[in-house]
Amino acid sequence: MTTSVLVDPDPAGVGAALARAGNALDLRTVAAYDDAWAALGFVPVDGDELALPLPQALADVAATEALGARLGGLLAVGDLVVLSGPLGAGKTALTRGLGAALGVSGSVTSPTFVLARRHRGPVPLLHVDAYRLRGSGAGASARAEALEDLDLDAALEEGVVVVEWGEGLVDALAPSRLEVRLERAQSQGRTAYVRPVGPRWRVTKRDSADIW
Repeated sequence: MTTSVLVDPDPAGVGAALARAGNALDLRTVAAYDDAWAALGFVPVDGDELALPLPQALADVAATEALGARLGGLLAVGDLVVLSGPLGAGKTALTRGLGAALGVSGSVTSPTFVLARRHRGPVPLLHVDAYRLRGSGAGASARAEALEDLDLDAALEEGVVVVEWGEGLVDALAPSRLEVRLERAQSQGRTAYVRPVGPRWRVTKRDSADIW
C-alpha cells in the first residue's frame, strides 16, 4: 500500500513526483522548510520532514468509507485521528470505514447527541463528535472539561480515538495525529486531504521503496 512518495530535496523535482504518485496520500521530502516549499503547499511533519497532502477524490459514500478503511489499515493503539470539514462532508462515513478496518463491533453512527461512542474490537475505537461543543457557546475551559470527562488519554492507551470537529480542540492530546480534511466538491463528490503530524508518521529513505 503506497502512502507516501519521497521526492527530490529540490522543489523542482515535485512535478516528476506528482506524475508517479499513483495512489499515494502525500509527497514527502527531507529538507529545510523555506518559502519555496511553503509555496508548493508542503507542511512540516516532524523534525526536517515535510509533507504535501494529495487530494483524494471521493465520488460517493462508498469511496469515502473505502478511504477510511485504507487509513484504518495504518492505525494502531494510541493513534489519534482528527476529522474536519463542513456538515455532510463525510466525516462519519469515513469513520465507518476506519471502524470496519479495525474490526470493531456495533454500527458506527454519528455521536453528535451523545458526544462519544465506544466500539469494542481487536483495536477499540472511541468516536467523538465535538460539533455540539463548538456550537454551544461554551468557553475554552468548559470545552476542555467536557473532553476531559471522556477520558481520552485512557482511550488512547487502549485503542484509536477519532474526533470529528476536533481541530484546535484535541491537538495537544498526543504528540502525533492524522488530520483528515473533507471538502464538498461542486458536484456530488467529496475531496479529502490527509495530513500526518508528529514523529509517528515519519517516512525515511530507508523505509520507502519509492525514493528519490
